[in-house]
Amino acid sequence: MDKNKEKEEQSIMDKSMRSVFVGNIPYEATEEKLKDIFSEVGPVLSFKLVFDRETGKPKGYGFCEYKDQETALSAMRNLNGYEIGGRSLRVDNACTEKSRMEMQALMQGPQVENPYGDPVEPEKAPEAISKAVATLPPEQMFELMKQMKLCIQNNPTEARNMLLQNPQLAYALLQAQVIMRIVDPATAVSMLHPSNPVPPVLQPGDKPPPNPYMPSNPPPGLLLYFLNE
Repeated sequence: MDKNKEKEEQSIMDKSMRSVFVGNIPYEATEEKLKDIFSEVGPVLSFKLVFDRETGKPKGYGFCEYKDQETALSAMRNLNGYEIGGRSLRVDNACTEKSRMEMQALMQGPQVENPYGDPVEPEKAPEAISKAVATLPPEQMFELMKQMKLCIQNNPTEARNMLLQNPQLAYALLQAQVIMRIVDPATAVSMLHPSNPVPPVLQPGDKPPPNPYMPSNPPPGLLLYFLNE
């Protein structure tokens, strides 16, 4: 990896550690108003609301960047649940939320309120995920993997909890690694179900098998793979 690439990744990591995700924002709230609120725990470098590209309307969440990680942690402790416009703000780790939204974009496209997207029936989840991952452009797959790697490096506990609570994310990451030829398909199968047959991992252009099944929780081998990377 060249030095410029290393500097760029380090910069992204530093920014993630200094930032917080802010959810459940009232639509009438402005960036200036929110910046004032989040300045209560320390100087705010920037506050960015996220807007829908098609409608131009706010999505109800944003990101606040501080000068250091300590201030970001203070914001999570002291401003989570802060009431504004009849709503209680949700303040959380920016890194894990970015990865959740990467998964949301992968599976369902932009959502206004729910960062997890619409529910998918368990028996249909692998097919939906396989289709979505197989059609992703390489740069988006790389971005998804990079975000997860940053999460694991910045906050391993949060990353583990996120994979446990969102088995479809672990499944999608494994699918992406197989397609990118980072993981051998046979290795992927052994991670999913060491002693049980599983649906084959799809390559671009493959047709999903009928009635695939994905367990409600990612198998331990799959979790360990991502958490030990």
